[in-house]
Amino acid sequence: MPNPKVLPPAAPAKLSVWADQSGTPYLVQQQPDGSTTFTPLETALAQAQPPAERLNTAREPLHTLLLGLVAVLGVVLLGYGLGFLAGASGQRVVVVPRSPLCDTQRSSFLFWSSETKECH
Repeated sequence: MPNPKVLPPAAPAKLSVWADQSGTPYLVQQQPDGSTTFTPLETALAQAQPPAERLNTAREPLHTLLLGLVAVLGVVLLGYGLGFLAGASGQRVVVVPRSPLCDTQRSSFLFWSSETKECH
């Protein structure tokens, strides 16, 4: 059984960069037939494939609108969820009005009328 900690032997590199004594870099390619070719690095880079076409990352207006709508809906639902969890854990949310609530009761009999106002 092979030892799992031992790495397999590295395959020889098919591409490498070497420099001659004058410092000129060369791209060294090993061909399938076993021969080796030396190409000046500047020439090899000039022949390199052009970069792939860049994708446009700008969002379309409809996508932006839908993303905003989903974000607003998420915030609203998150608020309801937090309120539900607060109620489920026994906490009470009390809304205090700015002015006192008043009940007005009116009663009348023939020509007699009365009005009672109760404020809480």
